[in-house]
This record gives sequence, structure tokens and C-alpha cells, in this order.
Amino acid sequence: MRLMSILTALTIYSGVASAATSKCDVELGHGLIITDDSIRIVDNNQTRVQINHDDQLLIGGYWIDLNENETKVLRDYAKGIRDTVPELVELATDGVNLGLAAIEQVVESMSDKEPEVLKTQLQYVERALMDKFKRGDDFFFIAPQSLSKIDDFFTKEISQKIHSAVHGSLGAILVSLGDAFKSREGNIEDRINDMGQRMEIISREIDKSLQKKAHQLEAKATEYCECLNRLDETESRLQAIVPKLLEYDLVQIRS
Repeated sequence: MRLMSILTALTIYSGVASAATSKCDVELGHGLIITDDSIRIVDNNQTRVQINHDDQLLIGGYWIDLNENETKVLRDYAKGIRDTVPELVELATDGVNLGLAAIEQVVESMSDKEPEVLKTQLQYVERALMDKFKRGDDFFFIAPQSLSKIDDFFTKEISQKIHSAVHGSLGAILVSLGDAFKSREGNIEDRINDMGQRMEIISREIDKSLQKKAHQLEAKATEYCECLNRLDETESRLQAIVPKLLEYDLVQIRS
């Protein structure tokens, strides 16, 4: 069935996404919220460390005085975060949103209306995603997590929720088609043929998009590893200047 092909492609994409990050065994010890003006290291929705305009450091709400050379290290640290994290959040959210959009398109092609069960299940998928990665018009968020185990999040938790959404929707759609047939609302055979053609077109387009995305992620794998290692080194330099930051160690390289 073409719907399963789309889900398989999404799983393949998720596996490739994990390859882009699993080359380095990296963990983020704290959550991050990044805007144009600030970077915040957060725990339990509370800001622990804040960097304003990439050159002003606050810890626990208290201003930390830095000289010119120390401020340069802070800027390097902020730049390393900005060069890595927002793009990672974009890649993660774009991949899932692409899969969710594909499912909605397929379901809409099969039925005159979107089953309520699909809306509910997709809300669960989006909520799980936003707990880990979130992107708004003016911010990026990433939760504390092992970046080398993103594949578990996508291929297990997200994939399971997507399958639940699809299976529940198919049941509702079959009931809808059966009711339409009983009440003679249109030719059910024509609707099924049209459904198959739409699914074929959508599947081809999604496959092309996923293949392109996979190549982009593969090209980023080595770059991510190098960036995260450099960020860890810069963080160590900043911690030597401000030992209080050791309590909020962000980048932890395990390998």
C-alpha cells in the first residue's frame, strides 16, 4: 500500500537523521532557548544562564563582569551555539512536519473529511516533538537530550504515534466509505481509484523530498561533529574564566 511506502520513507529519513548526529556521542545537559537577542540555558522552565547580545553574561540573574578578552570567549561560545543548534532544530522539525503533511494529504484524498481521530493523534505527535524541539517565528528551543540517540526518538516514539494516527484514520475512513456506498453518495469504485492515483503522486513527491533531505543530512554529519567538539572546547575555556558555569555544563562529549 502506498501509505506504508510513505511511512517507510519517513522511517528511512529518521535513520539518516540519526546518522548525522551519531558520529559524535554528544549530550546536551540543559535546554536551550535561542532568539536574535539572547541565548538562555534553562532547566524546568527556569533560566539559569543568559547571554544577551552575545556579549553580556548573567548567571542566576546576576551580571558577570568580563574583560575584553573574556568577552571574546563568550562571543565565540554564543556563536558556536547559534551555528549549530538552530539548524539542528530546523532539520528535526522539518523532517517530522513533512511526514505529518504527507499523512494529512493522503487521508484527505481518501475521504471527504479528515477523521477526528487523525486530528487527535497528530496533536500527540506534535506535542511529543515540541517537548524535544520547537521553532517559532523568533526563537528555537531544544531540550536536554542525547543527540546521538535522536534516532530512538524519531524511529520509536514519533514513529509509533504516527502509526497509531494512520491506523485509527484508516478505520474511520473505511467506515465513511462504507456509509457513502450504502447511501449511494457517489461511485465508491471511482473514489477508490482516484484515491490510489493521488497516493501514487504524493508518494513520489515525498520520496523525492526525503532523498534530497537525506543527502543534506549526510553532508552535515562531519560538520556537526566538528562544530560540537569546538563548542565543547570553547565552553571549557569559558568555564575556566567563570567557574560557576561548571554547574550548567551544556555540551558533554562522551566519546
